[in-house]
Amino acid sequence: MNKASKSELSVLVVDDDENIRLVLSKALEKEGYRVSTAKSGEEALSILQRSFFHVVISDIMMAEMNGIELLHQIKEMNSLMQIYIMTAHSTLPHVIQCMKGGAYDYFEKPLQLKDVMTSLNEASRRAARWKELYGKHSIPAKTDQVTAE
Repeated sequence: MNKASKSELSVLVVDDDENIRLVLSKALEKEGYRVSTAKSGEEALSILQRSFFHVVISDIMMAEMNGIELLHQIKEMNSLMQIYIMTAHSTLPHVIQCMKGGAYDYFEKPLQLKDVMTSLNEASRRAARWKELYGKHSIPAKTDQVTAE
């Protein structure tokens, strides 16, 4: 995938660990993605109400609102949002709960950046395809209106 199509993909990284946010955002930016970060589920929801993102990568274990709750709230806002979950405390019930909740992928910490990049390349492909389909099937706005007298 070329850098031009990656730069069109916007990613929100959500983790209460500042080091994880910094390392992951820098690695993704280096690969050409547009990246923003949030330190909590609440902050992520606030950001998502103001801005569009193609992908959210969220930790599970956070204070106040955990990543699974965030996953469900984001899916209520936008069912097509591509959400990836990451955790240092992986359990089979967490994996099942996340996948049933609509997560596109699940990463264990310490993160393997090649796995994250593979998933984001697929997210870029999906986003480009959805944009193409939307453009093909959306109804163009009428520019010439006829007024009845």
